[in-house]
Order: sequence, then structure tokens, then C-alpha cells
Amino acid sequence: MPSESVNFRACGPGRPVPRTKLRAMYRLRLDPWAPEYEGALGLVENEAAEVLVELDVEPVAWGALRPRSLVPGCIAFIDGVRRVEHRLHVEAVGRSYHGLLGSLGVGAAEARDRVRVTETRVERLACIGGGLAIDAIPLVFGRTQLEFQPVSVPENTPMAPLQALQSAMRRAEADLARAAEADLVVLDGPLTHADRVRGPVVGFVKRLLQRYLPAEREALLPGLAPGERTPLFSILDPSGRRPRYSCYMRLAHGRPIESGLAGLARLEIPGSLGLAEARRVADLATAHLPRFASDPVHDPRAPQNLYPLGGLENELRRRLGDTLVIRRAIEARLMREVA
Repeated sequence: MPSESVNFRACGPGRPVPRTKLRAMYRLRLDPWAPEYEGALGLVENEAAEVLVELDVEPVAWGALRPRSLVPGCIAFIDGVRRVEHRLHVEAVGRSYHGLLGSLGVGAAEARDRVRVTETRVERLACIGGGLAIDAIPLVFGRTQLEFQPVSVPENTPMAPLQALQSAMRRAEADLARAAEADLVVLDGPLTHADRVRGPVVGFVKRLLQRYLPAEREALLPGLAPGERTPLFSILDPSGRRPRYSCYMRLAHGRPIESGLAGLARLEIPGSLGLAEARRVADLATAHLPRFASDPVHDPRAPQNLYPLGGLENELRRRLGDTLVIRRAIEARLMREVA
């Protein structure tokens, strides 16, 4: 962009006179994801770090690493979706409690000679805040029967039930990843329940939200080529979770009009695997995930929403059922109770 811009100040009726104001040089670049989604890049300047990072855990110089092309026999992709069917206000003992009725689905897809969905699970939950315990809520419409199982959380805030639904989905994903039998298991999202996973598991983080590297190390990221990664670093947050290894990798280059960080993802690997195995898993993921990168023509969250994950999400949403039908059934049940 030019280094100066023109403002106008009035000088007599209908006669604006240009006034020049100098500005610093700048460039406009786009976030690669479609506007209806939250952006792929949400990094915040000077945000107080809530994690402890150890940088030099891999015995290599800081620079781009290109793993040799190992050939896995099977890659398993694990993902989940959640949906709020209806928000609730539960009135009890003179108080109002925040809640919701929600559905979640988790599943696995395997990539061998082709990609196929191998397992899906659906749960219905009634998440209630304030520590309030309620009974399961059955729902019958036509020949369909659903039952929302109660989940109580201590906080009585509007966000607490949604966080409970999200946590339940993450736990179910981690359990599915633990049971997967594959040379590499790709779990969509961070390893928030790393204690529940074992084996060659990598958490695939699509959105870059928090800065883990100092500026001089972060300068490497825009220059990564597809199939390259940074050296590993380790993350330990104050909650006491065991360390996770992490690195950045590039799936694909974005368009020239997009941010230099377009096409990047962050990997997380359980610290329990040890450094040598973590390096092998990071190399395996970095070498092979770029071939599953999606295209903007087919996916608004390209390239990070890998094709197997996008297909699995579509199948899971289908299995959750029609949200309008379920919502009407919930309202009909409550109307009968009121009557």
C-alpha cells in the first residue's frame, strides 16, 4: 500500500482541499478461510501466556525440517461434531439454572488404499449448570426414541453447559483415538485429554490462536514449504497436565493475497511417548498430511480442514438427525408438561 493517504478539509462552500498525512508502510492480506467461519488466524499480540514453553527440546538447529517420506500402512482420522438442540432455563429451589439439550457425534475414518468411515458414535446430553442433578429426558417422535442423559457442572453461567458438551465430545474423541489401530492417528484439535490417548497419536490444530514462540523463532513460519515443520518444543500449562510436544507444519501455500501463515497447522504429540517417538510421529504427520489438504473450491476452511476430516464431519452431522424435527419434539414435550 502507498505510504501516504489523502484526507479532505473544507475550504469554502463545496471546495474541499486535499491535505496529505504520512503513514507507515502496510500491506493488506486476507485470512484464508471463508468469512462465515471464525478465522484460521486468531493470534493476539501481547496476550499473557497461560502455558509454559520449553523451546530447545529437539537436538537440532532452529530451522525448517523436511522429514523423509515414510510410508504408513494406515492413517486413522478422528473427529467430532456437537450441536445445541435447545437452550434451557431450569427453575428449581427458587433459582434459575442455565442448561441445554445437546447432541454430539464422534467417528473414525481410515486411509489405506482409499478413505472410508469405520466407526461413528452419537450421544445426547442434558447439560445443567449450578451442580443441579436432573433425570434423563426421553424424547419420542414417530418411531424415533432419543434420551438425553444428564450432565451436571458446578458453574451456573450461560457458557458452562456448552463447555460441558464440548468437553464430553473431546473425551469421546480421545477414547476413540486410544482404541484406533493405525500407524498414525490424527485427532482433530488439541490434545485436551492427552492422558486418555496412547500410541502414535497427533493432535491436529487447524486454528492458530495462541503464540507459543518468541518473535525471532516465529519468523521461520512464513517460510516453511509444504511438507516441512519446525523443530519440536514442549508445552506445559499451569493446570498440571503432562507435557505435550508440539511443532508447526505447512500443508500448502496460500494465495499471494493471503497471510504468510495461511496453510499452516500446529501438531501436538503426547509427552508420554518420549522424544524419539514424538519426532517419528511428527515426521510421519508432516510428510503425509499435505496429501490430504483440502482445496478452497471444495472446502471453505481449506487447506486445514483435511478431506477425511471434512467427510467425517458431514457423515456425523447426518447421523445427528434433523435439528428442526428434534427441536419441535422438545417443544412439544415441554408444552405437554406445561398443560
